[in-house]
Amino acid sequence: MGKPAVRGAARAPGRRVLGSQAARPRRQCPAPLRRRAAALLPALHRHTRGRPFGPRAWRAWLRLRLGVAAAELPSEEEALRLLRGLARTGRPSGRSKVAAAAVAEHAGIATAAWRSSGTRYIDPESTADVSNIRGFACGRISDSSRRVSWHEYGTLYRVSRAAAASKGKEAFKVTSTSCFKRVGCSVIRKNLPVMVGGSKTEFKGSVVFEPCRHGLKLEPEWTLIYLHSFSCKGSDYLHFPNYFGIGDAAVRVVVPTAPLLEQSCFKDWNVWRGERIGWRPIQFRAWFDYLTDRAGSAENDLELGSLLEMRARLHALIQQEAARHGGDSRRVILGGASQGCCVALDAAMTYPGELGGVVGLVGHLLGCTPLDMSKRAMPIHLFHEATDKEMRWSWVKGTVQRLIDAGFDVTSRREKEGTGSGHWIQALRLASPTLKMRTLTKTR
Repeated sequence: MGKPAVRGAARAPGRRVLGSQAARPRRQCPAPLRRRAAALLPALHRHTRGRPFGPRAWRAWLRLRLGVAAAELPSEEEALRLLRGLARTGRPSGRSKVAAAAVAEHAGIATAAWRSSGTRYIDPESTADVSNIRGFACGRISDSSRRVSWHEYGTLYRVSRAAAASKGKEAFKVTSTSCFKRVGCSVIRKNLPVMVGGSKTEFKGSVVFEPCRHGLKLEPEWTLIYLHSFSCKGSDYLHFPNYFGIGDAAVRVVVPTAPLLEQSCFKDWNVWRGERIGWRPIQFRAWFDYLTDRAGSAENDLELGSLLEMRARLHALIQQEAARHGGDSRRVILGGASQGCCVALDAAMTYPGELGGVVGLVGHLLGCTPLDMSKRAMPIHLFHEATDKEMRWSWVKGTVQRLIDAGFDVTSRREKEGTGSGHWIQALRLASPTLKMRTLTKTR
Protein backbone atom coordinates (compact mmCIF):
# COMPACT_ATOMS: atom_id res chain seq x y z
CA MET A 1 0.00 0.00 0.00
CA GLY A 2 1.24 3.47 -0.79
CA LYS A 3 1.86 6.22 1.70
CA PRO A 4 -1.15 8.17 2.91
CA ALA A 5 -1.66 11.34 0.94
CA VAL A 6 -3.11 13.17 3.93
CA ARG A 7 -2.93 12.17 7.54
CA GLY A 8 -3.98 13.81 10.76
CA ALA A 9 -1.91 13.79 13.90
CA ALA A 10 -1.69 10.22 15.18
CA ARG A 11 -3.52 9.66 18.43
CA ALA A 12 -1.25 8.32 21.13
CA PRO A 13 -2.44 4.90 22.26
CA GLY A 14 -3.59 4.76 25.85
CA ARG A 15 -1.08 3.08 28.15
CA ARG A 16 -2.24 0.39 30.47
CA VAL A 17 -0.60 -0.27 33.81
CA LEU A 18 0.43 -3.87 33.31
CA GLY A 19 1.58 -4.69 36.79
CA SER A 20 3.99 -3.69 39.53
CA GLN A 21 7.08 -5.20 41.10
CA ALA A 22 5.71 -4.11 44.47
CA ALA A 23 2.53 -6.16 43.98
CA ARG A 24 1.81 -9.19 46.10
CA PRO A 25 3.51 -12.30 44.65
CA ARG A 26 0.37 -14.42 44.34
CA ARG A 27 -1.75 -11.75 42.68
CA GLN A 28 -3.35 -12.97 39.47
CA CYS A 29 -2.36 -11.19 36.27
CA PRO A 30 -5.32 -9.12 35.04
CA ALA A 31 -7.29 -10.32 32.02
CA PRO A 32 -6.35 -7.27 29.89
CA LEU A 33 -2.68 -8.22 30.27
CA ARG A 34 -3.37 -11.84 29.24
CA ARG A 35 -5.22 -10.62 26.13
CA ARG A 36 -2.51 -8.12 25.26
CA ALA A 37 0.23 -10.71 25.74
CA ALA A 38 -1.52 -13.04 23.30
CA ALA A 39 -1.98 -10.23 20.77
CA LEU A 40 1.79 -9.57 20.84
CA LEU A 41 2.74 -13.18 20.00
CA PRO A 42 3.31 -12.53 16.24
CA ALA A 43 5.76 -9.71 17.06
CA LEU A 44 7.44 -11.89 19.70
CA HIS A 45 7.78 -14.69 17.15
CA ARG A 46 9.51 -12.33 14.71
CA HIS A 47 11.83 -11.12 17.47
CA THR A 48 12.84 -14.54 18.79
CA ARG A 49 12.71 -16.31 15.39
CA GLY A 50 11.21 -19.28 17.21
CA ARG A 51 14.13 -19.60 19.64
CA PRO A 52 13.60 -20.31 23.38
CA PHE A 53 13.38 -17.48 25.91
CA GLY A 54 12.72 -17.09 29.60
CA PRO A 55 10.48 -14.80 31.63
CA ARG A 56 13.30 -12.30 32.25
CA ALA A 57 14.04 -11.92 28.55
CA TRP A 58 10.34 -11.69 27.76
CA ARG A 59 9.89 -8.98 30.38
CA ALA A 60 12.78 -6.98 28.90
CA TRP A 61 11.26 -7.32 25.42
CA LEU A 62 7.88 -6.14 26.70
CA ARG A 63 9.53 -3.06 28.17
CA LEU A 64 11.07 -2.13 24.82
CA ARG A 65 7.99 -3.09 22.81
CA LEU A 66 5.48 -1.19 24.94
CA GLY A 67 7.80 1.68 25.83
CA VAL A 68 6.93 1.60 29.52
CA ALA A 69 8.92 1.79 32.74
CA ALA A 70 10.02 -1.41 34.45
CA ALA A 71 7.68 -0.67 37.37
CA GLU A 72 4.70 -0.82 35.00
CA LEU A 73 5.51 -4.36 33.89
CA PRO A 74 4.66 -7.61 35.67
CA SER A 75 7.32 -8.90 38.02
CA GLU A 76 9.51 -11.76 36.84
CA GLU A 77 7.41 -14.19 38.90
CA GLU A 78 4.19 -12.81 37.42
CA ALA A 79 5.70 -13.05 33.93
CA LEU A 80 6.53 -16.71 34.55
CA ARG A 81 2.97 -17.47 35.67
CA LEU A 82 1.60 -15.67 32.62
CA LEU A 83 3.82 -17.64 30.24
CA ARG A 84 2.79 -20.87 31.95
CA GLY A 85 -0.83 -19.89 31.45
CA LEU A 86 -0.32 -19.16 27.77
CA ALA A 87 1.33 -22.56 27.29
CA ARG A 88 -1.14 -24.48 29.48
CA THR A 89 -3.49 -25.50 26.67
CA GLY A 90 -0.92 -27.92 25.27
CA ARG A 91 -0.25 -28.51 21.60
CA PRO A 92 -3.35 -29.66 19.74
CA SER A 93 -2.73 -30.85 16.22
CA GLY A 94 -4.31 -30.29 12.83
CA ARG A 95 -7.45 -28.23 12.48
CA SER A 96 -8.11 -28.48 16.23
CA LYS A 97 -5.43 -25.81 16.74
CA VAL A 98 -7.85 -23.18 15.52
CA ALA A 99 -10.77 -24.73 17.38
CA ALA A 100 -8.86 -24.75 20.68
CA ALA A 101 -7.85 -21.12 20.24
CA ALA A 102 -11.44 -20.14 19.48
CA VAL A 103 -12.79 -21.98 22.53
CA ALA A 104 -10.20 -20.33 24.77
CA GLU A 105 -11.02 -16.92 23.35
CA HIS A 106 -14.76 -17.52 23.79
CA ALA A 107 -14.06 -18.28 27.47
CA GLY A 108 -12.37 -14.89 27.81
CA ILE A 109 -8.83 -16.30 28.04
CA ALA A 110 -6.73 -15.40 25.02
CA THR A 111 -3.96 -18.00 24.63
CA ALA A 112 -3.12 -17.58 20.95
CA ALA A 113 -3.02 -14.99 18.20
CA TRP A 114 -4.48 -15.33 14.74
CA ARG A 115 -3.21 -13.37 11.77
CA SER A 116 -5.41 -13.65 8.72
CA SER A 117 -4.02 -13.82 5.20
CA GLY A 118 -7.52 -13.67 3.70
CA THR A 119 -9.73 -15.96 1.66
CA ARG A 120 -9.03 -17.91 -1.51
CA TYR A 121 -11.21 -18.15 -4.58
CA ILE A 122 -12.21 -21.48 -6.07
CA ASP A 123 -11.98 -19.90 -9.52
CA PRO A 124 -9.93 -16.66 -9.49
CA GLU A 125 -11.39 -15.72 -12.89
CA SER A 126 -15.00 -16.06 -11.75
CA THR A 127 -17.23 -13.88 -9.57
CA ALA A 128 -16.24 -12.49 -6.16
CA ASP A 129 -19.37 -13.61 -4.30
CA VAL A 130 -19.15 -15.90 -1.28
CA SER A 131 -20.09 -19.05 -3.23
CA ASN A 132 -16.72 -18.79 -5.03
CA ILE A 133 -14.75 -18.77 -1.76
CA ARG A 134 -12.97 -21.98 -0.73
CA GLY A 135 -14.82 -23.84 1.98
CA PHE A 136 -18.17 -22.26 1.15
CA ALA A 137 -21.18 -23.92 2.74
CA CYS A 138 -24.76 -22.74 3.00
CA GLY A 139 -27.75 -23.83 5.06
CA ARG A 140 -31.32 -22.56 5.03
CA ILE A 141 -32.71 -21.07 8.25
CA SER A 142 -36.00 -19.68 6.95
CA ASP A 143 -37.49 -18.23 3.78
CA SER A 144 -35.67 -14.94 4.36
CA SER A 145 -32.46 -16.10 6.02
CA ARG A 146 -29.64 -18.57 5.61
CA ARG A 147 -26.36 -19.41 7.29
CA VAL A 148 -23.16 -19.31 5.24
CA SER A 149 -19.55 -20.10 6.10
CA TRP A 150 -16.19 -20.22 4.34
CA HIS A 151 -12.47 -20.68 5.00
CA GLU A 152 -10.25 -17.87 6.23
CA TYR A 153 -6.55 -18.69 5.89
CA GLY A 154 -3.81 -17.40 8.14
CA THR A 155 -1.21 -18.16 10.80
CA LEU A 156 -1.80 -19.26 14.39
CA TYR A 157 0.79 -18.18 17.00
CA ARG A 158 1.01 -20.06 20.30
CA VAL A 159 3.33 -20.36 23.29
CA SER A 160 4.79 -23.76 24.11
CA ARG A 161 7.40 -25.01 26.56
CA ALA A 162 10.98 -25.41 25.35
CA ALA A 163 14.10 -27.09 26.67
CA ALA A 164 15.95 -24.67 28.96
CA ALA A 165 19.64 -23.91 28.45
CA SER A 166 20.25 -23.90 32.24
CA LYS A 167 19.04 -26.55 34.64
CA GLY A 168 16.17 -25.44 36.83
CA LYS A 169 15.19 -22.61 34.50
CA GLU A 170 11.93 -22.71 32.56
CA ALA A 171 11.95 -21.70 28.90
CA PHE A 172 9.29 -21.08 26.30
CA LYS A 173 9.01 -20.45 22.58
CA VAL A 174 6.44 -19.07 20.16
CA THR A 175 5.38 -21.42 17.37
CA SER A 176 3.63 -20.48 14.15
CA THR A 177 1.32 -22.76 12.19
CA SER A 178 -0.24 -22.06 8.79
CA CYS A 179 -3.84 -23.22 8.80
CA PHE A 180 -7.40 -22.06 8.20
CA LYS A 181 -10.50 -21.58 10.25
CA ARG A 182 -14.15 -21.42 9.36
CA VAL A 183 -15.85 -18.06 9.58
CA GLY A 184 -19.41 -17.28 8.72
CA CYS A 185 -22.62 -15.47 9.50
CA SER A 186 -26.37 -15.57 9.17
CA VAL A 187 -27.63 -13.67 6.12
CA ILE A 188 -31.04 -12.04 6.59
CA ARG A 189 -33.01 -9.99 4.10
CA LYS A 190 -35.61 -7.82 5.80
CA ASN A 191 -37.18 -4.41 6.19
CA LEU A 192 -35.65 -2.35 8.99
CA PRO A 193 -38.31 -0.41 10.93
CA VAL A 194 -37.27 2.76 12.83
CA MET A 195 -39.20 5.34 14.83
CA VAL A 196 -38.68 8.97 13.79
CA GLY A 197 -40.56 11.68 15.64
CA GLY A 198 -43.15 9.21 16.91
CA SER A 199 -43.83 7.84 13.42
CA LYS A 200 -42.75 4.46 12.12
CA THR A 201 -40.81 4.23 8.86
CA GLU A 202 -38.71 1.53 7.19
CA PHE A 203 -35.53 0.92 5.28
CA LYS A 204 -37.02 -1.58 2.85
CA GLY A 205 -35.12 -4.44 1.22
CA SER A 206 -32.15 -4.24 3.55
CA VAL A 207 -29.62 -6.91 4.49
CA VAL A 208 -28.31 -7.92 7.92
CA PHE A 209 -25.30 -10.18 8.59
CA GLU A 210 -25.37 -11.69 12.09
CA PRO A 211 -22.07 -13.09 13.47
CA CYS A 212 -21.72 -16.85 13.93
CA ARG A 213 -18.95 -19.11 15.12
CA HIS A 214 -18.87 -22.91 14.79
CA GLY A 215 -22.40 -22.73 13.42
CA LEU A 216 -23.74 -20.98 16.52
CA LYS A 217 -25.04 -17.43 16.69
CA LEU A 218 -22.85 -15.00 18.63
CA GLU A 219 -23.97 -12.03 20.66
CA PRO A 220 -22.67 -9.05 18.65
CA GLU A 221 -20.05 -6.88 20.31
CA TRP A 222 -20.20 -4.26 17.54
CA THR A 223 -22.53 -3.07 14.81
CA LEU A 224 -21.37 -1.76 11.44
CA ILE A 225 -24.01 0.23 9.57
CA TYR A 226 -22.80 0.38 5.97
CA LEU A 227 -24.45 2.74 3.46
CA HIS A 228 -24.36 1.86 -0.23
CA SER A 229 -23.52 4.29 -3.02
CA PHE A 230 -25.94 6.31 -5.17
CA SER A 231 -28.42 4.22 -7.23
CA CYS A 232 -27.39 0.96 -5.50
CA LYS A 233 -29.28 -0.92 -2.77
CA GLY A 234 -28.55 -2.95 0.33
CA SER A 235 -29.49 -6.22 -1.34
CA ASP A 236 -26.54 -5.75 -3.74
CA TYR A 237 -24.45 -7.04 -0.82
CA LEU A 238 -26.65 -10.08 -0.21
CA HIS A 239 -24.14 -12.54 -1.67
CA PHE A 240 -21.02 -10.76 -0.40
CA PRO A 241 -20.85 -11.29 3.37
CA ASN A 242 -17.21 -12.31 2.91
CA TYR A 243 -16.33 -8.66 2.28
CA PHE A 244 -17.45 -7.86 5.81
CA GLY A 245 -15.74 -10.91 7.31
CA ILE A 246 -13.85 -9.18 10.11
CA GLY A 247 -12.35 -12.31 11.61
CA ASP A 248 -12.39 -12.60 15.39
CA ALA A 249 -14.59 -9.60 16.15
CA ALA A 250 -18.28 -10.41 16.65
CA VAL A 251 -19.79 -7.74 14.41
CA ARG A 252 -23.37 -7.37 13.24
CA VAL A 253 -23.41 -5.74 9.80
CA VAL A 254 -26.49 -3.75 8.81
CA VAL A 255 -26.78 -2.66 5.16
CA PRO A 256 -29.93 -0.55 4.78
CA THR A 257 -31.42 0.39 1.42
CA ALA A 258 -31.97 4.05 0.60
CA PRO A 259 -35.45 5.17 -0.52
CA LEU A 260 -36.34 5.99 -4.11
CA LEU A 261 -35.96 9.74 -4.64
CA GLU A 262 -36.36 12.02 -7.62
CA GLN A 263 -33.14 13.91 -8.28
CA SER A 264 -33.54 17.60 -9.06
CA CYS A 265 -30.26 17.66 -10.98
CA PHE A 266 -31.76 15.22 -13.50
CA LYS A 267 -34.94 17.19 -14.21
CA ASP A 268 -34.74 16.28 -17.91
CA TRP A 269 -34.54 12.54 -17.17
CA ASN A 270 -38.22 11.67 -17.23
CA VAL A 271 -40.09 8.38 -17.20
CA TRP A 272 -43.74 7.66 -17.97
CA ARG A 273 -45.55 6.82 -14.71
CA GLY A 274 -49.02 6.18 -16.13
CA GLU A 275 -52.04 8.29 -17.11
CA ARG A 276 -52.69 9.52 -13.58
CA ILE A 277 -49.13 10.69 -12.83
CA GLY A 278 -47.79 11.26 -16.35
CA TRP A 279 -44.15 12.01 -17.01
CA ARG A 280 -42.03 12.32 -13.86
CA PRO A 281 -38.30 12.64 -13.19
CA ILE A 282 -36.69 9.22 -12.89
CA GLN A 283 -36.14 8.01 -9.34
CA PHE A 284 -32.91 6.64 -7.89
CA ARG A 285 -32.03 4.90 -4.65
CA ALA A 286 -30.43 7.85 -2.88
CA TRP A 287 -29.73 9.14 0.61
CA PHE A 288 -30.59 12.73 -0.38
CA ASP A 289 -31.58 14.86 -3.38
CA TYR A 290 -28.85 16.42 -5.55
CA LEU A 291 -29.71 19.87 -6.90
CA THR A 292 -26.72 20.08 -9.27
CA ASP A 293 -24.51 17.71 -11.23
CA ARG A 294 -21.06 19.26 -11.62
CA ALA A 295 -19.63 16.08 -13.17
CA GLY A 296 -17.03 15.65 -10.44
CA SER A 297 -15.41 19.06 -10.84
CA ALA A 298 -16.78 20.38 -7.51
CA GLU A 299 -19.14 19.47 -4.70
CA ASN A 300 -22.76 19.27 -5.79
CA ASP A 301 -25.49 21.31 -4.13
CA LEU A 302 -28.10 19.29 -2.28
CA GLU A 303 -31.64 19.76 -1.07
CA LEU A 304 -31.15 20.28 2.66
CA GLY A 305 -34.60 19.01 3.64
CA SER A 306 -33.88 15.57 2.15
CA LEU A 307 -30.59 15.37 4.05
CA LEU A 308 -32.20 16.39 7.35
CA GLU A 309 -34.91 13.76 6.88
CA MET A 310 -32.33 11.05 6.20
CA ARG A 311 -30.16 12.27 9.07
CA ALA A 312 -33.09 11.74 11.46
CA ARG A 313 -33.76 8.25 10.08
CA LEU A 314 -30.12 7.23 10.40
CA HIS A 315 -29.92 8.64 13.93
CA ALA A 316 -32.91 6.47 14.81
CA LEU A 317 -31.19 3.43 13.30
CA ILE A 318 -27.97 4.19 15.20
CA GLN A 319 -29.90 4.54 18.46
CA GLN A 320 -31.69 1.27 17.76
CA GLU A 321 -28.40 -0.56 17.20
CA ALA A 322 -26.76 1.11 20.21
CA ALA A 323 -29.58 -0.31 22.35
CA ARG A 324 -28.29 -3.79 21.44
CA HIS A 325 -25.03 -2.83 23.17
CA GLY A 326 -26.51 -1.49 26.37
CA GLY A 327 -27.01 1.97 24.89
CA ASP A 328 -23.27 2.41 24.15
CA SER A 329 -23.12 4.25 20.81
CA ARG A 330 -19.34 3.73 20.73
CA ARG A 331 -20.13 0.13 19.80
CA VAL A 332 -21.69 1.35 16.54
CA ILE A 333 -19.51 2.10 13.50
CA LEU A 334 -20.74 3.85 10.37
CA GLY A 335 -19.42 3.14 6.90
CA GLY A 336 -20.33 3.91 3.33
CA ALA A 337 -19.28 4.35 -0.28
CA SER A 338 -19.65 7.47 -2.43
CA GLN A 339 -22.89 9.22 -1.43
CA GLY A 340 -23.15 6.67 1.38
CA CYS A 341 -19.78 7.86 2.68
CA CYS A 342 -21.00 11.48 2.63
CA VAL A 343 -24.14 10.76 4.64
CA ALA A 344 -22.26 8.43 7.03
CA LEU A 345 -19.89 11.26 7.95
CA ASP A 346 -22.83 13.62 8.33
CA ALA A 347 -24.77 11.24 10.57
CA ALA A 348 -21.70 10.54 12.72
CA MET A 349 -20.97 14.24 13.21
CA THR A 350 -24.55 15.14 14.08
CA TYR A 351 -25.50 12.16 16.24
CA PRO A 352 -25.84 13.20 19.92
CA GLY A 353 -23.34 10.59 21.11
CA GLU A 354 -19.88 9.51 19.95
CA LEU A 355 -19.69 6.53 17.62
CA GLY A 356 -17.02 3.86 17.39
CA GLY A 357 -15.68 5.26 14.12
CA VAL A 358 -16.38 5.92 10.45
CA VAL A 359 -15.13 4.02 7.38
CA GLY A 360 -15.61 6.01 4.17
CA LEU A 361 -14.76 5.11 0.57
CA VAL A 362 -14.64 7.43 -2.46
CA GLY A 363 -16.71 10.05 -0.68
CA HIS A 364 -16.23 13.33 1.17
CA LEU A 365 -17.39 15.47 4.06
CA LEU A 366 -20.38 17.54 2.98
CA GLY A 367 -19.92 21.30 3.11
CA CYS A 368 -23.11 21.66 5.18
CA THR A 369 -22.06 19.06 7.77
CA PRO A 370 -21.16 20.72 11.09
CA LEU A 371 -18.09 19.47 12.97
CA ASP A 372 -18.68 18.35 16.56
CA MET A 373 -15.40 19.06 18.36
CA SER A 374 -16.34 16.68 21.17
CA LYS A 375 -15.84 13.81 18.67
CA ARG A 376 -12.24 14.53 17.70
CA ALA A 377 -11.13 11.22 19.24
CA MET A 378 -13.51 9.24 16.98
CA PRO A 379 -11.41 7.33 14.39
CA ILE A 380 -12.17 8.21 10.76
CA HIS A 381 -10.73 6.05 7.95
CA LEU A 382 -11.10 7.38 4.40
CA PHE A 383 -10.08 5.91 1.05
CA HIS A 384 -9.91 7.87 -2.22
CA GLU A 385 -9.23 6.28 -5.59
CA ALA A 386 -6.43 8.11 -7.41
CA THR A 387 -8.19 8.12 -10.82
CA ASP A 388 -11.64 9.04 -9.45
CA LYS A 389 -13.35 11.44 -11.87
CA GLU A 390 -16.68 11.62 -10.01
CA MET A 391 -15.17 13.06 -6.85
CA ARG A 392 -11.90 14.63 -7.96
CA TRP A 393 -9.11 14.92 -5.45
CA SER A 394 -8.52 18.57 -6.41
CA TRP A 395 -11.48 19.56 -4.22
CA VAL A 396 -12.11 16.45 -2.12
CA LYS A 397 -8.74 16.92 -0.40
CA GLY A 398 -10.04 20.21 1.01
CA THR A 399 -12.87 18.37 2.79
CA VAL A 400 -10.35 15.96 4.33
CA GLN A 401 -8.12 18.85 5.34
CA ARG A 402 -11.09 20.48 7.04
CA LEU A 403 -11.33 17.48 9.38
CA ILE A 404 -7.58 17.39 9.99
CA ASP A 405 -7.29 21.11 10.69
CA ALA A 406 -10.07 20.75 13.27
CA GLY A 407 -8.03 18.08 15.06
CA PHE A 408 -9.99 14.96 14.16
CA ASP A 409 -8.38 11.50 14.19
CA VAL A 410 -8.27 11.02 10.41
CA THR A 411 -6.43 8.43 8.34
CA SER A 412 -6.82 9.21 4.64
CA ARG A 413 -5.47 7.03 1.84
CA ARG A 414 -5.38 7.88 -1.84
CA GLU A 415 -4.07 5.38 -4.37
CA LYS A 416 -4.97 3.65 -7.58
CA GLU A 417 -7.17 0.58 -7.28
CA GLY A 418 -5.98 -2.46 -9.24
CA THR A 419 -8.85 -2.74 -11.70
CA GLY A 420 -8.54 0.89 -12.79
CA SER A 421 -12.24 1.44 -12.20
CA GLY A 422 -11.86 4.91 -10.70
CA HIS A 423 -14.85 5.97 -8.65
CA TRP A 424 -16.58 2.68 -9.46
CA ILE A 425 -14.10 0.58 -7.54
CA GLN A 426 -15.11 -3.05 -7.36
CA ALA A 427 -13.61 -5.44 -4.79
CA LEU A 428 -11.91 -2.66 -2.86
CA ARG A 429 -15.16 -0.82 -2.32
CA LEU A 430 -16.37 -3.77 -0.28
CA ALA A 431 -13.13 -5.20 1.06
CA SER A 432 -11.82 -2.00 2.64
CA PRO A 433 -14.36 -2.07 5.49
CA THR A 434 -12.87 -5.45 6.43
CA LEU A 435 -9.39 -3.96 6.89
CA LYS A 436 -10.58 -0.89 8.75
CA MET A 437 -13.03 -2.82 10.94
CA ARG A 438 -10.20 -5.00 12.20
CA THR A 439 -8.45 -1.84 13.34
CA LEU A 440 -11.48 -0.17 14.89
CA THR A 441 -12.77 -3.18 16.80
CA LYS A 442 -9.35 -3.97 18.28
CA THR A 443 -8.43 -0.44 19.36
CA ARG A 444 -11.65 0.93 20.78
